[in-house]
Amino acid sequence: MHECTPAHDDILVLSGILDAFDEGLLIVGPDDRVACINRHLQHLLDIIRDVPVGTDADRLLRALIPRICGESGRTEIAAFLSGRSSAADFLCAMRLPGGGEGRFRCSCRAVHEGRLRGSRLVRFSPEPSCDGIAPGKDRDSGVDAAKRRRIEEILRESEDRYRFLVENLNEGIALIDREGIVVFANQKMADLLGCPVARIIGAPVYVFVDEECAGDVREFLQHLGRNVREVFEFELVRRDGTCIHTLIATTPIIDTGGTCRGFLAGVQDITPLKQMEANLRESEEKYRSLVELSAEATLIHRDGRIIFVNPAGLKLLGASRPEEVIGKAILDIVHPDARDTIEAFSVRDLQGEETPLIELLVVRLDGATVPIEGRGTRTIFEGRPAVQVVMRDVSHRKQAEEQLQARNRHLLLLNRIIGTSASTHLPGELLETALNQTLDLLGYDGGAIYRLDSGWGEATLQCWRNMPDTCLELAETVFGVSFADTIAAGLPCYLEQDRGPNTPGSRLLRELGFAALACIPLVVESDVVGALLIGSRERGFFSHDERALLEAVGREIGAGIVRGMLYRRLEVANREANLYLDILTHDIRNADNVANIYADLLIDELEGEPARHARKLKDGIRKSIEITANVATLRKIQEVRNGLARQNLHDVIREEIAHFPDLCIRYCGQPVEVFADDLLPEVFTNLIGNAAKHGGPGVEVTVAVDDLDEEGVVVTVADTGPGVPDEAKEAIFFRFEREGGRRGSQGLGLSICRMLAARYGGRIWVEDRVPGRPGEGAAFRFSLRKAGHGGCA
Repeated sequence: MHECTPAHDDILVLSGILDAFDEGLLIVGPDDRVACINRHLQHLLDIIRDVPVGTDADRLLRALIPRICGESGRTEIAAFLSGRSSAADFLCAMRLPGGGEGRFRCSCRAVHEGRLRGSRLVRFSPEPSCDGIAPGKDRDSGVDAAKRRRIEEILRESEDRYRFLVENLNEGIALIDREGIVVFANQKMADLLGCPVARIIGAPVYVFVDEECAGDVREFLQHLGRNVREVFEFELVRRDGTCIHTLIATTPIIDTGGTCRGFLAGVQDITPLKQMEANLRESEEKYRSLVELSAEATLIHRDGRIIFVNPAGLKLLGASRPEEVIGKAILDIVHPDARDTIEAFSVRDLQGEETPLIELLVVRLDGATVPIEGRGTRTIFEGRPAVQVVMRDVSHRKQAEEQLQARNRHLLLLNRIIGTSASTHLPGELLETALNQTLDLLGYDGGAIYRLDSGWGEATLQCWRNMPDTCLELAETVFGVSFADTIAAGLPCYLEQDRGPNTPGSRLLRELGFAALACIPLVVESDVVGALLIGSRERGFFSHDERALLEAVGREIGAGIVRGMLYRRLEVANREANLYLDILTHDIRNADNVANIYADLLIDELEGEPARHARKLKDGIRKSIEITANVATLRKIQEVRNGLARQNLHDVIREEIAHFPDLCIRYCGQPVEVFADDLLPEVFTNLIGNAAKHGGPGVEVTVAVDDLDEEGVVVTVADTGPGVPDEAKEAIFFRFEREGGRRGSQGLGLSICRMLAARYGGRIWVEDRVPGRPGEGAAFRFSLRKAGHGGCA
């Protein structure tokens, strides 16, 4: 921006008002040049042409002095205008243009503050007397002095209101002469330009625009003579160099002679508005790009007619041009079953309610239907409310859902057949259940399962459902003609409608009333033992997934048959093993008892070395009895499946102690009930028996019961024997493991204790009787669960 210098030309702001006065007014600037002379004074001085602003005051003085009658008046006004006096007030007579004289009061004042500071004001007011009349009026029509003063007051009030209004407008106001010089600006204009008012007045308007816009300003000034009010947008440059967008309204200022002396400009800062417009345009462009490029179909309808559709919507509806869709009724592209829903939702959408996401069928232009998922919402289109619908094609999702549901049904079928084959060992129950589940879950119309006797070449119907009565008679046709070679090789075979009408397979389909038939072999240990027939009356073929599933069902039925066979073989083997075990344990126990009696007789009758051999014989018999008892206990553990019940632990311990009368046993117990079964005494038999057997002469045993917590107890069987080394404290509880790593059949006792402790919901372990001194004895501990009041295992 250029620097602007202060000027005192803002008297042009009031030029229109000064010309309306019935008084002569003259304003001389600080530079002794005429700043303003109103038309009334020009008339008094008989000046025909307008005195241009800037005329030398001496030239005007030469025209004024001769008009004043009286030397004193001429002297006073000459002294004031020349600067020798600062004020004057006198009555004088002036020669009038039409002849004659008029009496006037001449008031001269110097301006000492404000924007006109340094200027001098001369005022000629007609005197209200018979000799002093206003020019152009009859002497008899003089204005009353009181009335004239009232008019002056009204004029001042009007001027004050005008200035207050101009200074307090929320709009920049500027007065510009024909040469483009600013002669007035209000404070709002200064705020807009970021420049004091004093620096704006007197500056050319070009300093407030950039170089590109300066030409437009010059062109505007050249066309001021058109006297046309204009409104336009313009970019102004502030003092700090920033630009603001403004809306400018210009009004030409016309004098009484019809000449344009400049223009009045009203300026509004519309920079925020322009920014909002730019943001709106950007938002509209983003929205348009989003809608046009979106993969989701978007359409807008109003009054039941489509008025907009994006490219994705055209593709969804099978259209190539918008004209094919725009104008169509919205209900025409909706499946008839969903039209009532669309009508109801459209009303709610227009009211601004939030409607849910719905799925429906859309009718394409070619008549095909497409499943879509969409939602409508209220929008404004071309200034009026409408409904915008965003929807997406969910065909692929529907297909995926159907495939997933089919796979789930397939998986469910296999799981059920597997569960059935695992839980039942009866072939008939397995086959019937597998057939019903296959038909129910896969939706086939009928089926049957045949048993094939490869040695005899016969097919026997095992179970069927929704099959014709002739299916038994047709077995020879099915397995002797249609599927003979394929089934014999253990391969599936499928009959479908696309076969020739005169083939054996097509004739069989007609006889059975099916459109497609699947025959799946049931293979057991490489032999085809049966076949699964599945028929469909609606579908004329089996898909790849269906074939794979039916073949898996066939394999699983075959596996179920194998499991049933193996289970029956296992039952036979178990019965035989138990028979042999019963015989062995019974006969060995009887033989051991007899041998034990004779050993006792020999010990009593013999002495010396023979007696020692007899005692060793008795130890061997005792070990045999122990082994037989442990085997019997293991068999009970495996066979007994009864639930746990309340057992009086105190009674069990006392009874077991009574079985060892020759052993020193201390018992510190408490009456408590635990969850166990009738094998609980075996734990104490083995633990106390081990202490007696391995503790040596004079071994002492202590049995104690302590609370573990609110729900359990710990039982301790401690002895003063040789103890258990740290490296063997875990291994000794496993079958056939003994101290030193030696294996043998006698190491069953502690393994039985571990199995029973786990059976009762606890555990067993061994510690040093004296912590840190394994050689001073072992303490075997195991936990049991308490049986509370009303509790059950």
